Amino acid sequence: MKSIEGAIREFLLQLPTARKIRELKPGDSLFQRGLLDSMGVIRTVAFCEETFGIEIRDEEVIPENFESVRALSRLIKRAQSRAA
Repeated sequence: MKSIEGAIREFLLQLPTARKIRELKPGDSLFQRGLLDSMGVIRTVAFCEETFGIEIRDEEVIPENFESVRALSRLIKRAQSRAA
């Protein structure tokens, strides 16, 4: 089974905004690298909810939670622990 970070990274690198990105580290800023914009955040929320069987609350859709692969992984883990 893929790690949470691995699954997120794979998804992000398939976004149209990832054309020129070859490497993505867990702490890289997704906004500064140009990977996420408002549509990208919406797609990422849908991906995370479907893939990991979680609910991301409206109040959790803030830049800090989508800043990096690592931040997204923490958000998913929190949502999973709520659901458990």
